[in-house]
Amino acid sequence: MSADQLTRAQNSRVLQAFRAIGVVADDVPILWYGMGKASFATASLGKSFVVYNCDKLTPVLVSPQLPKRIAALAVQPKKHLTFTACGRQIIVWKRVQRVKTLLGHKGTIKQMMTVGNVLFALDDEQEIKIWDLDTMELVDTLNFPTGFTPTVMLHPDTYLNKILVGSEQGALQLWNIRKIKCIYEFKGWGSAVNAMEQSPAVDVVSIGLADGRLMVHHLQLDQQVLDFKQDQKSGITAMSFRTDAGASTTPLVVSGSRSGDIAVWNLQTKRLESVIPGAHDGAVVSLQFLANEPLLLSSGTDNSIKMWIFDHLNGGTARLLKSREGHRAPPTRIRYYGNNTLATMADGADGTCCQILSAGQDRAFRVFHTAREQQSRELSQGPVLKKARSLNVRLEDLKLPPIVQFAAMETRARDWANVVTCHENEIAAYVWRFEHRAIGKKVLRQFDPSNRVPSGSVEDLRRKKTQATSVAISSCGNYALVGGLGGSVFRYNMQSGEKRGSYPVAATPKAKIIRSLVLPGSDLSALQNDEADKTAADAHDGPVSAVAVDALNETLVSAGIDGKLKFWGFKKHELRFEMDVGSPISQMELHRDSNLLCVACDDQVLRLYDVTTHKLVRRFAGHLHRVTDMTFSSDARWLFSSSADASLRVWDIPTGKCVDWMRFQKPVTGLAVSPTGEFLATTHVSHVGIFLWANRSFFTEVFLDSEPTEPILMDMPVSLNEVDNSDQLGFGTERNPQLSVSSSSDPLDASLITLSTAPRAFWQSLFNLELIKKRNKPIEPPKAPEQAPFFLQTVRKDDVHPTFVPVASEAKKETEKKDEEDVAMDGWGAGDDDEAWGDDDGEEPEDEVAAPSSRIVKTEGMVTTRCKLATLLAKAVQEEEDEDHTVSRFNEVAKYMQSLSASAVDVEMSTLCMGDFDEEGKKLLGWFLDFLREEMQTRRNFQVLQAYLNRFLKLHEELLVADSTLLARVDELGAVQQQQWQHLQKLLHNNLCLVQYLSKIQM
Repeated sequence: MSADQLTRAQNSRVLQAFRAIGVVADDVPILWYGMGKASFATASLGKSFVVYNCDKLTPVLVSPQLPKRIAALAVQPKKHLTFTACGRQIIVWKRVQRVKTLLGHKGTIKQMMTVGNVLFALDDEQEIKIWDLDTMELVDTLNFPTGFTPTVMLHPDTYLNKILVGSEQGALQLWNIRKIKCIYEFKGWGSAVNAMEQSPAVDVVSIGLADGRLMVHHLQLDQQVLDFKQDQKSGITAMSFRTDAGASTTPLVVSGSRSGDIAVWNLQTKRLESVIPGAHDGAVVSLQFLANEPLLLSSGTDNSIKMWIFDHLNGGTARLLKSREGHRAPPTRIRYYGNNTLATMADGADGTCCQILSAGQDRAFRVFHTAREQQSRELSQGPVLKKARSLNVRLEDLKLPPIVQFAAMETRARDWANVVTCHENEIAAYVWRFEHRAIGKKVLRQFDPSNRVPSGSVEDLRRKKTQATSVAISSCGNYALVGGLGGSVFRYNMQSGEKRGSYPVAATPKAKIIRSLVLPGSDLSALQNDEADKTAADAHDGPVSAVAVDALNETLVSAGIDGKLKFWGFKKHELRFEMDVGSPISQMELHRDSNLLCVACDDQVLRLYDVTTHKLVRRFAGHLHRVTDMTFSSDARWLFSSSADASLRVWDIPTGKCVDWMRFQKPVTGLAVSPTGEFLATTHVSHVGIFLWANRSFFTEVFLDSEPTEPILMDMPVSLNEVDNSDQLGFGTERNPQLSVSSSSDPLDASLITLSTAPRAFWQSLFNLELIKKRNKPIEPPKAPEQAPFFLQTVRKDDVHPTFVPVASEAKKETEKKDEEDVAMDGWGAGDDDEAWGDDDGEEPEDEVAAPSSRIVKTEGMVTTRCKLATLLAKAVQEEEDEDHTVSRFNEVAKYMQSLSASAVDVEMSTLCMGDFDEEGKKLLGWFLDFLREEMQTRRNFQVLQAYLNRFLKLHEELLVADSTLLARVDELGAVQQQQWQHLQKLLHNNLCLVQYLSKIQM
């Protein structure tokens, strides 16, 4: 089935995309820029981009995903604009909101650069498009002659309307972008230009070449200043100049190469100052010194961003300050770690339930924290970096081979190693101590490697059969079980690494078994029997693909490529039961709490067994390709399984049915369910990150009424920011752009009733103001503020809190004295002395203020001294009389009322009228009734208007009843309210009728 035929959705019945972890940066150069006192870096994540805060390397903004990979980035910090190049398109973002798409390129865009309000975009058709950022329109195009293939652009400082373009042939051209003309060409050095960087000195730039040379060149004189050579085989990929105060004594330029090394060059002594070997496990993509700081930011193709600090006494040596890293190659196996014994499963209070152990193809063993990625790190494999530098070899050459399987148990995590791993083509199994985030000292093997034997001998063949192919740890945390290539299972002590027997017994020489099993309470009857060697036939006929131990350490289960499932007595090492599944077993998963065992076979069928009864309880068929991984939900109700056909299925164990079926762009290689059941973690082919999916049934009710007939094509989740307080940033942030919701109080349709977006507590408080006032009544009478000494002058700005009179400065005193003198001087005029200077500048004579005709509307008297609500009501009525406005004349009144608190609304309404003697106040009451009537007719803010009306009637009930004019307006308002309520009641009855009909229930 093609992807076009699939149902595309962002979430399935059970799963919804949540976030991606372990994705830091790809092979697109990062962009550094400053905003105020903060520094930020924008990096590409494949199909999205992220903005990091350089102080802590935490993401503060993450964009939604794009349909294609990002090939180039550019930013305009002043306008908060980000530009992403995807193929031939340039997508413009305002923070993380997509605002425009620029079209016009004929080829794939390779590089972009912003200079002021101009965007330059270089594509593989040897063209540079110039875009105006104010109008977002194409201004012009730079076309290059044959024999000049542009590779990189740079705007030299102080070079107005000019850019420098490097080529694949090695030559450089200086272009005037206003005249669209090449004004000078530099011959170059016969090697392709990979990078260019502006130096702190004007007219001087550095040029990185493909042959490993770094040239410092003076553009105006066209003269070479310095020449450095880093690595002829790798070539220069990035450069940066130091700009802090230390640059005055030790001017430095750093360069990165494809080999991952960073070279530090001293511009004063013209020599190599230091080298950071293996700074990145891959090519260095970008280098950037932070402005006026001894900090260097670097990124590479190894999915990492690192910050280096130059704090050594010589000023030219750097050390790693902080970093953010992930897998360089895709992870292949993941499992959640923690929250099995240290905390309850119900509340999930233990923070360890957010940790995921991940083994990747890059030979790295990492732990990722799903909530705070700053706590993610790689488990140390010892001083391999030091050895690699001394032996002059790559770091990954000294690491252990990629992990095939691993197991972890935190029962004795504080006492000794609690993680065991087996590796590709590695005979021994290795233990790790999670608490130290490092490999342990013990190695689990059946022989002493110092005793060498001839290759191909009987002893050599026996040793090869002990090669570790699968691992497990007992629930007590004391024993490690290692499945071997020869079909046997070996047991080791996790603390000492000593051998503790095998399954079957004959797999281990009798003398070694007896010596290792002389422990208090050990049962040696089977070992002392001379016929113990007969148990050799009980071993698997081929490699052991999986091992598991139940929760009580009573039964050990082993699965083999021979299709056999064997149940062993854990203590006595005897074979209790054996069954033939009928197909080679490739995967096995045990849920210890329920004693359910699931095996995946080469016939793409999942079989579920009960460990206690040894019987088959469920059989799940449906996968069309090899099963890559499987895992149980925390309550053992669901089984998640993935296949090489890029599908993922969710099986309901009680009913034996498939309840959800999803498909991804890339096949799933690993699955893990969180101990609390909230999330499912997946890894995929060609993806270096781990993707988290929220379990919808954990948060709400999910109806799984029928089996799916076709898979749903899932969109991959993106990373999330890790900054909760937007005030710490130079710009606003969004927690998740995909979940942003916009609301408006405007009706979607004229026939609908629209509620206000005001908080519920606001309009509910208007009904209970008396109760609130009674509850907030002070217990003690108010006390008078303390008086200051008589010789200190005080000022009471609010009649409550007295403050001292500020002491005026001498300048202010002189100014006040001069002002007094100026006012007292004759002949300078009282206010406008143009006539004295003979300066008639055409000022119009001031109009005399005419006497107002209405004391209510145009005076500064009663209306303005009452409250602002009275002023707005009078203004609305006057505009209606003068300009004949008939629509929304009370809009300002409505906005002002919604901006007030409940108590402030009560005060405003109370001051509209003082009593029966207040004729002006009665007019204001009538206007307020008109306001309520007209707002109800618009059907907006329905529930808030009811609260206003309730409070208004309580305050002025006696006045309204006594005045016939006001009572008539109340009747009109009541008629409108009854009409709107009947309309709302009709809508409610229609909805109830539909619900009754569709659900077939009586209401």
